[in-house]
Amino acid sequence: MTENKIKFAVVGCGHIGKRHAEMIIGNSEAELVALCDAAPKENLGIEKYDVPFFNSLEEFLKSGIKVDVVNICTPNGLHSDQASLALDYNLHVVVEKPIGLSKAKCEKVIYKAL
Repeated sequence: MTENKIKFAVVGCGHIGKRHAEMIIGNSEAELVALCDAAPKENLGIEKYDVPFFNSLEEFLKSGIKVDVVNICTPNGLHSDQASLALDYNLHVVVEKPIGLSKAKCEKVIYKAL
């Protein structure tokens, strides 16, 4: 019954992104529906995750895959712009710290989420 599960996509498939993916697949109320990373899939060590892979958040968001939450696990300088983009699609966002590299970027994300 995956229709009642919270659907997650993880953006950034490095160490932290893989930890997020593991927590999601280990939760019976959650479902991992996609992974995104700028690096080629074959270089990431994510073969065990049988979900669609995208090379950008934009590509994923345009795919039409139903998702409830986007987990941002990319390098710090990308967090605020990627969170803002996901919020533009009215999605919930989990952002690794920091939200942004400046007070203004953090505030932009926070106010957009309200």
